[in-house]
Amino acid sequence: MLLAALASAPAALAHTVFTDFFVNGQPQGDGVAMRMSPNSDTAGSPINGLGSEDMACNVGGTKGVSRVQSVPDGALLSFEIRSWADDPSKPPLDRGHKGPCAVYLKKVSSAINDKAAGDGWFKLFDHGYDSSTQRWCTDEIIDNKGLLSINLPKGLEGGYYLARPEILALHAANNGDPQFYTGCAQIFLESTGNLVPESTVSIPGHVQNNQPSTNFDIYNTDNAKYTVPGPAVAKLTAKGTQSGSDALTSQTEGQKPDGCLVENANWCGHEVPSYTDETGCWAASKDCYAQGEVCWNTSPPTGNAGCKIWQTKCQGIQAECTAKNFNGPPNKGKVLTPEKSVRDVGKVMATVGGGIADAPAPKTSATNKEASKTETPAKATDAPTTKEADKEESKPQTSAKPRPAKTTPVEAAAPKPTPVDSDDSESDSDDEPATPAPASPAASSIVASDAPLYTITVAPSSAGAPAPTEAPQVCPKGFKCITETVVVTQTVYVTAAYDSYKKRSGSFRQRRHPHRH
Repeated sequence: MLLAALASAPAALAHTVFTDFFVNGQPQGDGVAMRMSPNSDTAGSPINGLGSEDMACNVGGTKGVSRVQSVPDGALLSFEIRSWADDPSKPPLDRGHKGPCAVYLKKVSSAINDKAAGDGWFKLFDHGYDSSTQRWCTDEIIDNKGLLSINLPKGLEGGYYLARPEILALHAANNGDPQFYTGCAQIFLESTGNLVPESTVSIPGHVQNNQPSTNFDIYNTDNAKYTVPGPAVAKLTAKGTQSGSDALTSQTEGQKPDGCLVENANWCGHEVPSYTDETGCWAASKDCYAQGEVCWNTSPPTGNAGCKIWQTKCQGIQAECTAKNFNGPPNKGKVLTPEKSVRDVGKVMATVGGGIADAPAPKTSATNKEASKTETPAKATDAPTTKEADKEESKPQTSAKPRPAKTTPVEAAAPKPTPVDSDDSESDSDDEPATPAPASPAASSIVASDAPLYTITVAPSSAGAPAPTEAPQVCPKGFKCITETVVVTQTVYVTAAYDSYKKRSGSFRQRRHPHRH
């Protein structure tokens, strides 16, 4: 009975968040052109309230990001989910989160400035439960390494769109807690087609509480009776020749900036000014670290891997200044962002005639700037709508897995070339490098303090989470079954370092940036 109780205890403390999207198998980069919650600790939490504007593109999703990705006509779009936004090694979603999924589009005049919430949305795809395989849409995504892939209809009207994947987890719906997860990709569709939806819906407003699709009991109801929420998959119709503001044939907003050496989500690091003397070297170092501070302070929940790459570049410039090599910067103009390889996205959810199929083999090289071909759009037809149902099974209790608190680095003028002692003495004798570094003409030295240790106790379930549905008791004859619930508390240790500045005579030093979790 104890083993059974442990099995029923919270097995996962994480939900899920849409973190990236692929175009024809090409990853765009963590957080690039993606609207997601800016709050790292709660980025994977479900939307709070079906009438909230957060239902459109997640918490904070009414504000766009600076990047927009181009997408060829009829492209394969793949949306990636993760239980922890900055750690793709963890399972994408707890298996207990059973439910349907869908993908919506909204045509907008600006993918960056549109508020997202409101009318204009139309559904491209949905999938609920397949009674022939006894699998939910969420099962398919989990087994497909967290990827939800669909083919865009060929011949859609070109221009700017918000692409919105949606997951509804029904594990607590019977207790009045349908859990929606969403996000939005900002895209520019390179198409000369003229297909448009016959009708659109408002988000929020496309789903409501206390409806059969949002309060469905997956444990005590025949899952074959489940109906996917929201509107039917949109019927597309030919609009006629594009004209005026609708005739967008080229992207004018959100392109990757020229000279972008390092990316971190929607941030780009640009080369520092060239220099030939000591003053210029230190100024370049300061410029580099000023850019880095913006990267650290604007990092989304997907992390700061690019900021770390940029910090290494800044440390290299500082080392050159310290060594009195005043011709630089080193490796001028070198792009440092790792190249993104085309990936096999596995299964495609929306295929011709409906159903799930293997994605085409990825090409050896891919580009998002493929030339769009002009095609005569097919006659408008009703796209297949999947309205399927679910099976009955035991319910696990799951809740959000908190992320460690995110620390913020303070501004720094130049990096630290060598480790420094924690001694606060004004004397330089104990912590000067073997070769004294020349001081910047108008800068202070920097020393580090020991990092304090903090302990954060994490509750085993999120506040207000519904109580688990009792599973039916099956006891051997002559025995009495006793269910014992075990509450698991997780303690996470987070090391937070704080930068500090201090005037010293002698070398010019930079406190290293704290590690980000």
